[in-house]
Amino acid sequence: MASQEEIRKRVTDEIVTALKSGSRLPWSRPWCDLENTGLPTNVVSERCYSGVNVLMLMLVSQARGYTSKFWGTFNQWQSLGCHVLKRPDHIPSGHYGTRCVLFKPVTKTRQNSDGEDEESRFFLMREFTVFNAEQVTGPGIEDYLAKPRKSNVFADYRPAADAIAATGADIRHGGTRAVYRIEQDYIELPPKAAFSQTHEYYGTALHELTHWTGHERRLARLTKLARFGSAAYGMEELVAEMGSAFLLTELGLPQSDDLSNVTAYLASWLSVLERDHNAIFTASTAASKAVDFVLSFSKAPAECEAVSQPTATVAS
Repeated sequence: MASQEEIRKRVTDEIVTALKSGSRLPWSRPWCDLENTGLPTNVVSERCYSGVNVLMLMLVSQARGYTSKFWGTFNQWQSLGCHVLKRPDHIPSGHYGTRCVLFKPVTKTRQNSDGEDEESRFFLMREFTVFNAEQVTGPGIEDYLAKPRKSNVFADYRPAADAIAATGADIRHGGTRAVYRIEQDYIELPPKAAFSQTHEYYGTALHELTHWTGHERRLARLTKLARFGSAAYGMEELVAEMGSAFLLTELGLPQSDDLSNVTAYLASWLSVLERDHNAIFTASTAASKAVDFVLSFSKAPAECEAVSQPTATVAS
């Protein structure tokens, strides 16, 4: 069984490799007009995965061309009457399923120096393996595959506009900068007409809105990232970039392949990730919490609740 540090190092190394490739951020997704696409979702509970699992599943989807958002363990697919397809020859053994991580709470009781029992609680990290709907066959599998929508519900991007408006964030349009001003607690954006494409506007707005969630009156995230020292600013930008990408995915908008806005932070991100194998877990968890917070204003709590563990036993 892999150790905690080995799991963290493996996850970090995969994401660092994706960042170094320079082609596209590992959590970006270019499509928007299909049903059953969006944030990686457990096929049984129909809840979104959270934290670093979102990055890992989106990274694999991008690499292998999966478009379906649905994932499940071997036994979960079996419980639906489906079965995982045989591993293709071009995929190495042990790499067909995708490993995710589960943080399991553990409580231990110890006696203190006075002979009294004291409980300590911590989280133990374990791995489990999931398969995308496109790796599965069986009756009803079409219900979990990506397919054209009956109508283009995102033509006017109302889901994004409504989600942003529901937060009540103070957003001011004008000027030539996109910035969240934490001291005054408002977001400044250029006029919509200044953006070459409509979805670029929403991506920028959601990036700044993710910063907005970090205010001390909301998630108080900026203080929590202070442990990264001089790299804390770059870490917050990483959180905001991931938060924006997660929100675009959830709301069904296309994402830009243009990395010019994040190139300045890339070296900082790589430096932190290579030095601290916990950093990507911190950043991805913070991004997931920001997404849940933003969507909590416009969605029912059950729609935003994250998957904490698989509901069926994982096959070895």
